[in-house]
Parts: sequence; C-alpha cells; structure tokens
Amino acid sequence: MDTVNSDAKLRDLEHIVQEKEREIQMLRENIHNYNASNPVSEERIIKLEREVKEIEGLVRGLTAEMLDLKAWVQKLAKAVEDEPVDRRTVVSEKSDKGRDYPVVESPRVAAERRSAEKARSAPAAPVQEIVEEKKDNEVLIIQPDGTMKREEKFGEDMIVADHRASARQPRVSGGREPDRKPLIYADDDDAVEVKRRRN
Repeated sequence: MDTVNSDAKLRDLEHIVQEKEREIQMLRENIHNYNASNPVSEERIIKLEREVKEIEGLVRGLTAEMLDLKAWVQKLAKAVEDEPVDRRTVVSEKSDKGRDYPVVESPRVAAERRSAEKARSAPAAPVQEIVEEKKDNEVLIIQPDGTMKREEKFGEDMIVADHRASARQPRVSGGREPDRKPLIYADDDDAVEVKRRRN
C-alpha cells in the first residue's frame, strides 16, 4: 500500500514539473516574440546612456554655478552692510564693458536712506515755544504722540501716578484705617477627592 501511495505521489510531482516546464517555455516564446516585434538596438541603448551622462554633467555644472552665485551674493550682502551709507556708490571694478551696476542694498539700509532723504527734503518747521500761564486746575497730560499738553482736570477726573516709590502713603477713604493692609487671607485646604469612573 505504501508503494502505491508513493507511486501516485511521484506521478503527481512529475505532472507538476511538466506543467511548470511548459509554462517556462511559453514565457520564453512570449519574450522572444516581444523582442522580435519591438527590437531594442544596442545603438539606441548607447545613445540613451550618453544622453543621461550629458544631463548628469549639466546638473553638476549648474549646481557648481549656483553655489558660486550664492557665495558672491553673500559676500556682496556682507560688504553692503559693513560699508557706511556714503560709500554705497562704488563702481564694480570687474565689469567687462565698463557699465555701472547699482549696488545691492539690504532692505533695512534702503529704508534708512529713504527716511534720511525725506527728512532732508522736508522744510524745517520753526519750533515755537509757547509759554502759557499755568492755571490751578491745569495739568500736563501726555498725548498719544508722546508730547505733553496742558489740560483742565478736576478732582475725580484725574488719576495721579506718583513717580517716587518711597512717598507712597495709604489712601484713606470710606472710613478705613490707614494701617489696614489690602490682603486677602484664604484657608489652605489641600484635601483632594479623586473619584474613579466605573467601566
């Protein structure tokens, strides 16, 4: 009985091997037919490899040029920031055709130069000191633009901020004692209850 089973297994295995060999042969024929209908010549492969090498060379060259340009731009920016504003009209010595190129300015320097030019071109307004007599109910009030202006203020309309810390005195109002301190005392209760959720 064992020999019958082993013979059957051998036949099955031989059959499987024959099927696989047929499949391999069919694949070889399909590949041969495909190559016959779409031939790829050696010349075409060599041409494509040559073009790929040329493109790689171009990329390397462009990368090197970009790095050189970046280094020059950084040098120019540093030189522009280090030089005073008066010397910014220096002509480039390495210009091939003798043309004058504008010097690159950083945005900060350009803004400073423009504001200085506006200040020079604007007519200077004569500063007149207005001397006014101080009234009892007038005080100097700082304005939003930073100037001081006299305005009339009365009693509760005015808050006076003392500039001397040592001169602070407690304010007496509403019948409070002057020695009373504005502190709020709270009991320290550190008891914490942790409730667990039931799943």
